[in-house]
Amino acid sequence: MTARQIERIKDAQNEARRFIAKADAAIKTLRDAQYPDTRATAAAKRASMDLTRALVGVRKSPYND
Repeated sequence: MTARQIERIKDAQNEARRFIAKADAAIKTLRDAQYPDTRATAAAKRASMDLTRALVGVRKSPYND
C-alpha cells in the first residue's frame, strides 16, 4: 500500500466515525423530542455525503493518482 492509500482509508474511517456520531444525535432527537431538531438530521445527511466522498477515494486505483 502506498502512503496515499493509507491516508484515504484513514480519512474514510474518520468520516465514518463522524457520521455515526451525527446519526446517533439525529436518532435521539427524532425519538425524544416532540418537535425534532431538523438541524441534527441535516447534519447527519451532510456527514453521510462526506463519507460517500471519502469512500470514493478508498476505491480509487492507486495507479491513477
